[in-house]
Amino acid sequence: METIVFQSASQITKEIREGKVSCVSVAKQFLEHIKSHNKTINAITDLRGYDDVIKEAKVKDRLLQDGVVLGPLHGLPMTVKDTYNVKGLISSNGNPKLKNNIAEYDAELVRRLKDAGAIIIGKTNLALFALDWQSTNPWFGQTNNPYNFNHVVGGSSGGSAAALASGFTALELGTDAGGSIRVPAHFCGICGIRTTESALSNRGNMVTPGLPRLGRYLVSNGPMARNVDDLMLAMEVLWSNDQPFSENPPVALKQFNHNDEPLKIAYSETLDGLYLDECYTEVYQSFLNKIHHSNHELVQSKPSYSSNTLINLWGRITGYDFAAAMKKTPFKGLISYLFVKSKYKDRQWAKGMCQGSRSSAINYAEALQLKDDVTDTFTRFFEKYDVWITPVSIAPAFKHQKPGIPFEVNGRKIPYTKAFIPFNFPSTIPGYPIVVIPIGITKNGLPVGVQIHSQKWHDYKLLRIAKELEKLTDGFQIPNMFNQEL
Repeated sequence: METIVFQSASQITKEIREGKVSCVSVAKQFLEHIKSHNKTINAITDLRGYDDVIKEAKVKDRLLQDGVVLGPLHGLPMTVKDTYNVKGLISSNGNPKLKNNIAEYDAELVRRLKDAGAIIIGKTNLALFALDWQSTNPWFGQTNNPYNFNHVVGGSSGGSAAALASGFTALELGTDAGGSIRVPAHFCGICGIRTTESALSNRGNMVTPGLPRLGRYLVSNGPMARNVDDLMLAMEVLWSNDQPFSENPPVALKQFNHNDEPLKIAYSETLDGLYLDECYTEVYQSFLNKIHHSNHELVQSKPSYSSNTLINLWGRITGYDFAAAMKKTPFKGLISYLFVKSKYKDRQWAKGMCQGSRSSAINYAEALQLKDDVTDTFTRFFEKYDVWITPVSIAPAFKHQKPGIPFEVNGRKIPYTKAFIPFNFPSTIPGYPIVVIPIGITKNGLPVGVQIHSQKWHDYKLLRIAKELEKLTDGFQIPNMFNQEL
């Protein structure tokens, strides 16, 4: 039987609906592929029992025989990041105290996936407290990059990206507050979208039992896939025009669209004056040259903002939630400062977290007002440009190491967080959508991608544009370790 684990989600679901493959045969192939390779990659953290998955697949086959199609994902096996509640599976949220926590209900977005016919087969690994750019924790262990086991997969949605790149799933569900979808997509050569803030429900995501729902700002959810078409397929399911929750405005997904007209594209060669890794630069410049020779207008430009101000603001908003999660713990500001400073060796980020952890109500309100002002600045920028293209980090996936240790890039020492934060924290603040697509493989054999930023609520238009730009690339490339099986 020909393997289908690297086929697109769109193709797999089409073949299921047309009766070319059964839900059972598809599920078996994914489960057997995971069994063969997950010990090496360690992307899947909690896998449902084989018999349980096959039983659900048989039910979906019988429904098809009766002419019933649950939705566009009918019979598709998929995994989700271990921040989302999936009833009956472990939901650790990156917290060691929750490593054995069994979810009692589905997160809202998981429910939508299931209602559309998806078979959730497992959860994927993430960083400690979902707060790092590699996916390693003491209880699930280290996730390895399928392009080179000595390298990381990104974080915190690193298990999600590795699962896609390894053929363990054709669709994934991630979260992003500071690059947690974007960096893993870049490191693993796949696609991902950080959606407009508050567009997709956060209920049942990043839950700590006994605490109120936190992360109402900065955290955005979004699908991850191996191509833009599959992101669009997932968005049709996850986005609801008739939102059941007051915090999710009922904006139609396709309210803004792209009609194939020439684009006005802004771009930045780098951010914060950082020198990109030479291998990444080579692939990135090649991609920009292809745009330059297309019918689109390419302009070197960026929004006006202070990176230091926005990084501090990110810390203040996140630190406020961090303190709330600690309830009555004394010295919350000092704890948050020491955690970030000692683990990541970043005084600037630590200071912002400390300020947020100690914030009064008026201080927090001032931080959110500044966030609004920043959003207005970016909104005006996107009135002039359809999209803004930037690097995702300073380099391709790095080798496994302890967080906080500096990198050497082009012979220069770069602080650990400096490789990621300037490319991800500031663009989180305005809450607009950002897509990452792969643009090629470096001469060292590692994939790299770019961020494509756009106006708030233009998520579908952005995906249409990303699909257009995807045509200038070779798209997702199957890691060599799997080629002998195809």
